[in-house]
Amino acid sequence: MLLRQTILYLPAQVVGPVFQFVSAVVWTYYLSPGEMGAFALIAAAQELVYLGGLFWFSLYTVRYFDGAGHAPGRASYLNTELALFILSTIGTMLVVLALPALISAQWTPQLVVASASYMASRALVTHMTDRARTEADTLAYTVLQSMWPVAGLGFGLGLVHVMGPTAAAVLWGYALAQIVSFVFAVWRLGIGNRPREASREMVGAALTYGLPLVIGAVLVWVANNGVRFVVEWTEGAAAVGLVTVGWALGLRAAAFAAMLVTAAAFPLAVKRARDGGMAEGQAQLERNGVLLMAALAPAAGGLWAVSEPLVRLIIAEPYREMTVAVLPLAIVAGALRNFRTHFGEQVFLLHENPKVPLVNDAIDAVATIAGAAVGLYFGGLPGVVAGAAAGTLASLVVTLAVAWRWYRFALPARDFAKLALATGVMVAAVNALPTVPTALSIGMAMGVGVVLYALGILAFYPDARDVLIRQIWRLARRAAG
Repeated sequence: MLLRQTILYLPAQVVGPVFQFVSAVVWTYYLSPGEMGAFALIAAAQELVYLGGLFWFSLYTVRYFDGAGHAPGRASYLNTELALFILSTIGTMLVVLALPALISAQWTPQLVVASASYMASRALVTHMTDRARTEADTLAYTVLQSMWPVAGLGFGLGLVHVMGPTAAAVLWGYALAQIVSFVFAVWRLGIGNRPREASREMVGAALTYGLPLVIGAVLVWVANNGVRFVVEWTEGAAAVGLVTVGWALGLRAAAFAAMLVTAAAFPLAVKRARDGGMAEGQAQLERNGVLLMAALAPAAGGLWAVSEPLVRLIIAEPYREMTVAVLPLAIVAGALRNFRTHFGEQVFLLHENPKVPLVNDAIDAVATIAGAAVGLYFGGLPGVVAGAAAGTLASLVVTLAVAWRWYRFALPARDFAKLALATGVMVAAVNALPTVPTALSIGMAMGVGVVLYALGILAFYPDARDVLIRQIWRLARRAAG
């Protein structure tokens, strides 16, 4: 069931994050460090505004919304959702007016309007993506997850050539793509038409469930984006632009690997718990964790092993040296945080106990900001990322320790050992290769890593190997027949 659902969501999980990764590279060739820094800070501000405006209702949607429920209940949900869309959009517009006082950039009327359009549309698309996932509408999910990074990059490139290489042009590109995908989602999934009939009871229930998680998400936002603001407050937007490329690539690479297997994971565990009891749901979470580590570990290890030649090949010269310096530890920070979020913390959500994740998110945020500040003082911009990685490690240890103490929940030790060994062999082999900054050399190194890791997995998991062999044999017989 998990594998089937994962495969259904795979196109969206691949296309969107790949284009986000590509975009982070492409914009180094068009935007100056100052414009790149402004774009990164505005995008970070959007994430924070979404957390306060709609995230709590998205959490309620994922946990409690039944897309196949009775008509009156669904109508009440859709009307409540529409009312919150309107309020969120108005709130976003007001926040944008305050951004010039908080972010050092070349603010123009065009940048203000572009920022408002980008931030408002991004929030709506993010929520609708969660609703599509909850309703198991893979087509809507795929469009919502893929349209904004793919078409947004295309629109942005076109607007950069028309308007000039500015953050405003890039923001307009993504805003246009998000508006198109939102219209499609409304057509596909439906939307309310009577916002005045919003359910106060539903809003209250959503706040009760989601508010502790919103606080935790804000703390995670601090951990992810505090690095940028620490740099901006002390060094300016241009320094943010320099460091944000490696930081963003590391976080996105880890998020990409994680999202390959997590789109259907938690909803499936909730279903198992609902149908078979909490023990079944928790067992499903452990299986999810094995699959998550099987995706995260080789992605993080492999990218670290080829990071220097890869950066020298694909990143524009003004950003190159800083990206080489910060990317490896950014990968570590991203992998650890994704493992905590998508594995360690989910057992508490399953048991409807968000207090521990909240405390741990606070630890992560404080440790990350403190580490970033100390790292900046002693190690400059690369030290900022080293401090962030240390903070993520501390928070992961706390989460796993409490999960074991309260629920005896952990990644199975045998699976951990198997995956760690397979990843270690892969990384050692790739590091031993004389990789140079050419597409052929890097491609060969990555190919060797993929083959070695796959062989290790097949050796350690004979049941999976046998299933794969039977499937290949069946396909071969069909082709021959």
